[in-house]
Amino acid sequence: MADRIAVIAGATGAAACRLVELLAATPGWQVVGLCRNPPAGAPLANVRYIATDLTSAASVQVAVARAGAVTHMVYAARAPFGEGGVEDVPGNVALLENVLAAVDTPALQHVHLVEGGKWYGMHLGPFPTPAEEDDPRHLPPNFYYDQQDLITARKKGKSWVWTASRPSFIVDFAPQRARNMISTIGVYAAMCRELNTDFNFPGRAGSYHSLVELTDATQLARSILWMFNTPAAGDQAFNVTNGDLFRWSRLWPRLAAYFGLNPGTVRTLPMERWMADKEPVWERICEKYQLVRQPMGDVARWDFADFSLGLAHDLCSSMNRARRLGFYDLEDTEQMFIRHLEAYRAARILP
Repeated sequence: MADRIAVIAGATGAAACRLVELLAATPGWQVVGLCRNPPAGAPLANVRYIATDLTSAASVQVAVARAGAVTHMVYAARAPFGEGGVEDVPGNVALLENVLAAVDTPALQHVHLVEGGKWYGMHLGPFPTPAEEDDPRHLPPNFYYDQQDLITARKKGKSWVWTASRPSFIVDFAPQRARNMISTIGVYAAMCRELNTDFNFPGRAGSYHSLVELTDATQLARSILWMFNTPAAGDQAFNVTNGDLFRWSRLWPRLAAYFGLNPGTVRTLPMERWMADKEPVWERICEKYQLVRQPMGDVARWDFADFSLGLAHDLCSSMNRARRLGFYDLEDTEQMFIRHLEAYRAARILP
């Protein structure tokens, strides 16, 4: 019997899918994933998925009751949102409240909340960098603030501890998820090759030259397990990134070389509008290279490209707090890009 039972809300999302795999492979853990649509096929050993409507307190209560004596909870879900704007505060708080109320029993040991760079207002404009976990909050609304305040208030008088991770943009080999920088850039490169154009950087010039950081999904998973196993990490938030920085002005030409394209220059384009009529081109690419036939929108999110490549300021946070307590894991971002692109090509999703 597992010593630890982890309930993960949003278990199939970008922030949690690798954590499910990591905990399933770690002795002593059992994972219960709460998600609206459990994945098809047989789950990993020590993993159960339960179809759950997180907007319904009753649905969450029933699902958590089936999980057993929950010792750890990871909240990685999110209310529907649009790129770049202020997100739904009441909706996001209500979802977390439903899960927290269901798992808060005497067996509970640890609650983990996945936050993100929007904590620092990265979506609003320049912010002090490198960002530190105790930097002053920006003027609300910001649903991360309300969620963390909810957890800290509920924790009073309880024996469990809480932690929070603050990743940057999460990247991964995730065929089922179009909101992914890797696959979106890969589709854009395929378009440039098919239409015989340069691989121009479509974001803003400020973004091209700013410092940027990313978070590999596996790096995030390792950090959360580390927090679970590190008592000194309790009741704190931690920035979690790959641990290196890059500029698109340096990485973009290297990606162009990987794709066999001319890197071109910065030519800012509203990708969501520019790609609106390119579905026939994508169909032609799929046929030419014998790719898995699926709509372009299932592989690339152009509104996400406009947002992520259009932030004309440094995206940089300090990992010192985690380093001081012993989390030294690193990911080489350039190698990460190539590794994930190779996985997409091997899966016949990208040419």
